[in-house]
Amino acid sequence: MTSENQQFSRQDLLAALEQGWKHYLTHLHELSEDEQVLYAQKQGFTRVQDVLAHVVAWWERSMQRSFQIISGHAVPRTDDMDAFNAEVVEQYQQWTGEAIEAKFADTLTTFERFLKELPDTAFENERIQLWLRIDVIDHYEDHRLPNAPKLPGV
Repeated sequence: MTSENQQFSRQDLLAALEQGWKHYLTHLHELSEDEQVLYAQKQGFTRVQDVLAHVVAWWERSMQRSFQIISGHAVPRTDDMDAFNAEVVEQYQQWTGEAIEAKFADTLTTFERFLKELPDTAFENERIQLWLRIDVIDHYEDHRLPNAPKLPGV
């Protein structure tokens, strides 16, 4: 079942973070180096660090855009997602695996806190709902590690 067009509550999204993204690094470390490289390549990236940087950037983007909407500011469109993704990979190119994993963990904690503190009305906004669904649920399934379980109900 796809999550497209489904509405998710704060609790649904927090549960998905708990069941999926919070175990991501653990599942990643269970893979051999060769398995990590193969996984990254199947995802369209050179290194597993690039996948992590990609995920971090999209979480940051969703939080920023949600704050802009809540604050009544216009949200600029990103017409070229490939360019955005390439820029992110380049930005983190010199980072070590350890450093990007720490950034991933820190941003995940920030993202979870963001979800907990987001006003209830934000979950009624279609754009915010879409971004959160994509980044918490769909993106997890898109980048799910081969040894990680699917999210329940998705």
